[in-house]
Amino acid sequence: MDDDPQLLGTLTECLEGQGYVLTAATDGRQAMKILQDGEFALALLDLMLPGVSGLDLLSHIKTHHPDTEVILITGHAGLESAVQALRLGAYDYLIKSDLRLAEFQALVARALERRRLARQNRKLLVHLSQAQEELSQRRARELAQVRQIGETLVGPLTWEQLLQGLVNLIWDSLPVQLLGLMVCGPLPELPLESWRHQHKIDAAAFQSFQNLLKDQFAADSTSPAPAGSPVPEMLWLKVAVEGVSLVAGIGRQEPFTREEAELFRIFILQGEAGIKNLVLFEQVKSMAIRDALTGLHNYRYFKEALLYEVERSRRYNTSLSLLFLDIDDFKQINDTRGHLYGDAILRQVGTIIRDGIRMADLLCRYGGDEFVLLMSQTPLEQALLSAERLRSLIGQTPMRYGGQTSMITVSIGVASLQRGMGMEDLIKAADGALYRAKEGGKNRSCGPEPVVGLSSLA
Repeated sequence: MDDDPQLLGTLTECLEGQGYVLTAATDGRQAMKILQDGEFALALLDLMLPGVSGLDLLSHIKTHHPDTEVILITGHAGLESAVQALRLGAYDYLIKSDLRLAEFQALVARALERRRLARQNRKLLVHLSQAQEELSQRRARELAQVRQIGETLVGPLTWEQLLQGLVNLIWDSLPVQLLGLMVCGPLPELPLESWRHQHKIDAAAFQSFQNLLKDQFAADSTSPAPAGSPVPEMLWLKVAVEGVSLVAGIGRQEPFTREEAELFRIFILQGEAGIKNLVLFEQVKSMAIRDALTGLHNYRYFKEALLYEVERSRRYNTSLSLLFLDIDDFKQINDTRGHLYGDAILRQVGTIIRDGIRMADLLCRYGGDEFVLLMSQTPLEQALLSAERLRSLIGQTPMRYGGQTSMITVSIGVASLQRGMGMEDLIKAADGALYRAKEGGKNRSCGPEPVVGLSSLA
C-alpha cells in the first residue's frame, strides 16, 4: 500500500517474481476496504498514505488480524514514528532512501517465517493442552492463561519487565522449589538477574543453585543438568540473540514430566522472542539518533540535547559552551583523493575528538565536514583551551586510508551561553566564531565577539 506508483510497481514486480500473490492499494481508504475483505499474511504500508495513515492501518490490522505481519515504509526517518510503529506491533520499519531490493526480499521472507513459526507455536501449545486431557478443567484454564500471558512477552517491554515477566510465568505455572534467570549482553541495561526459592530451601542450597546456574553461561545449552545440584531434579536452558544471552534454570525434588519440561522450554523460547524485539527496538532507536558514517550522534539528537542543556544551564545557573569544528579544505580532499578517503577522514577525526573529550561532553556530526561539541558546566575560557587542544591534536595526527597518508587541520568556533541568550543565539555565536576562524586563515580556534541585544529564542 503506497501512493508512489513507481515504488509500488517496483515492489510488486519484485515480489510477484518470487511467487507471492499481492493486492495493491494507493490510498488509505482503498487499503482499509481491502483489509475488510480478508486476512493477509503480510502488509507493506506507506507511513503517509492519503485518507488513512499507515499507523492507523497498522492499528486496524493488529486489532482485527493479529497474525498479519506488518512492515512500514516511509520516506522520512524519525525516532517517534519508528518507536510508535514497533509498539503497535510492526515487524520492521524501512526508509525508502535506504531500500535495497535484496535486503527487502530477505526482510519479507523473515517476516513470513516469523508468522509461520508463531502459528506453529500456537498449534504446539494447543496440542500440548489436548495431550493433558486427564488434568482437571481448572488446570486446563491455568495453562490457557499461561499461554496468553506468555505470548505477550514478544511485545514491547523493558529488559526488567521481560525478566520479571518470565520469572512470574514460570514460578506461577510450574511447581518448582528453585528458579533463576539471568540476562547478559553488551547493552547498558544489562546484566540483570532474578531468583526465587521456597522457604524450605536453606541458604547453602540456594547459593549452590545460583553458582551452578551462573556456570552455565560458559556451557552448551544442550548439556545435561550440572552435577552436584542442591536438588535431585534440575532443568536449565540457554538462548542467545544478537550477543544477548538468557540462561534459566529450575529445580525440585520430584522428576519433571515431559509436559512440564516442554512448557519450561516454551517459556524460554518466548523469552527469546522478547529479546529479539528488545534488540530490534534498540537498533531502531540507535539508527534514528546516530550518524551512519561516524557512529556519532546526529543533528536531530544534538538539537534535542541542546534544548535540554540550555534549560538546565538556566535553571541551575551553570556554564554551557558550544564548539563548532570544521575540517579545512575538505572539498579539496574529496576532489583529489576521492570520497572514500574523505569518509575515512571524517571517521578518524570523529574518533580523535571523541577520545579526547570528557564522557560528559556530547559530540555530534552536525553535517558534511562539521562536528559540534556540547560541553556542559564548562565556561568559555576552559572551552577555548579544549578547542586549542583538540585542534593541535588533530593537526598532529596523520590520517591514513588505502595506503595514503595526509595531514589535515580544523578550524573551531567557540561560544558560551550568556544571560539573555536562547538556543539559536548560542548556535549563531559559535557558528560566527567558526566563520572568523576560517576568514582568519584557518587552522585556528576563535571565541565569540561581544553581541548586544540578544533575543531569547528558547
